[in-house]
Amino acid sequence: MSMAAKEFFEAIAMKANRSSDGQKIMKDWVGHYHGKVIQFETDAEKFYLVVQDGNMKVFDGEYLAPDLTFKGSSKTITEVFTGGKRVGDAMKAWELVLVGAGHEGFALGRLITAMMLDA
Repeated sequence: MSMAAKEFFEAIAMKANRSSDGQKIMKDWVGHYHGKVIQFETDAEKFYLVVQDGNMKVFDGEYLAPDLTFKGSSKTITEVFTGGKRVGDAMKAWELVLVGAGHEGFALGRLITAMMLDA
């Protein structure tokens, strides 16, 4: 059985928060802003990530004004961020919709890639 999207991001947050590379990537991503909020609306749940001060936290529910929202099935979102499906292909098929500052998704992808490659 595949991992649900929220469980996947909780695991990434745990690993990134404990990694000096992860903390650096998050600090560089946020830059001079107070933080970044990435929201996910899946078939199973709604949750969001808050990246602030070199840490990531995962919260249940919806955030009023996220920087970026990913809308799609939990399976599709997990496949996109683990390399099982190309984001462009998922968007063309309307399996994934992005609302907001799409470039924030690239920063999140870089963090995830670094954490998945970190042994």
